[in-house]
Amino acid sequence: MATYPTREAALALVEWIKADDWERVSELDKRLDGVGIGWTQSFHAATERCFEVYGYPDLEAVVVARRVAEVSLRPARSAPQEGVAGGRDGLSRASAPATPDARPEGSQTMTYGFTPRR
Repeated sequence: MATYPTREAALALVEWIKADDWERVSELDKRLDGVGIGWTQSFHAATERCFEVYGYPDLEAVVVARRVAEVSLRPARSAPQEGVAGGRDGLSRASAPATPDARPEGSQTMTYGFTPRR
């Protein structure tokens, strides 16, 4: 079983992890055969092995995990940007006009053991 990645394959993984053209790790898993990494179907296993062999800091497990988290936490590309807080003009929009003295019916005020003054 050949698990020795080529330098070109390792550099390809570095480019992939830095790129902004993927949203899920499964997309990167599918690319592995294209660079000659057929000994695993896991992008994480491939990056760990390439880090062991070549020591590229971008392929260290913590760095890869951080990048995967960044990508998975960013808003989906297909999501509309208009109408959300911080939308097109960067201002958040209130859902209803707020009046300072208005209290919703049946709401309980958190008093933390103190009796509220009326």
